[in-house]
Amino acid sequence: MTGYDIDGVLTRNDIAWDLQDAVVISGRTFAEYDDLARRAAQLCPVYIRGVGIYGDRMHAGNFKAETIRRLGVDRFYEDDPLQATIIRNAVPSCEVVEVK
Repeated sequence: MTGYDIDGVLTRNDIAWDLQDAVVISGRTFAEYDDLARRAAQLCPVYIRGVGIYGDRMHAGNFKAETIRRLGVDRFYEDDPLQATIIRNAVPSCEVVEVK
């Protein structure tokens, strides 16, 4: 199963992402759940960190890693190098593709 982050990944207009048979896992909080997240949720499951401090990259990375592990995601697209490292360390079975 393939997973995608929202900010910096799905927000890129130069790449057409295939959300069929995929999941979206975001470090956003519920307050940041916007129209893009709603549109993605019409195509695939969307997992939102929900609570926490805005911009807490460590907490977001740990949330994503736990969700990836729990769901069995084997490829995840992430733009934040810190979060990509957290995911790689926590879930070595998941290929993390860094989107530049």
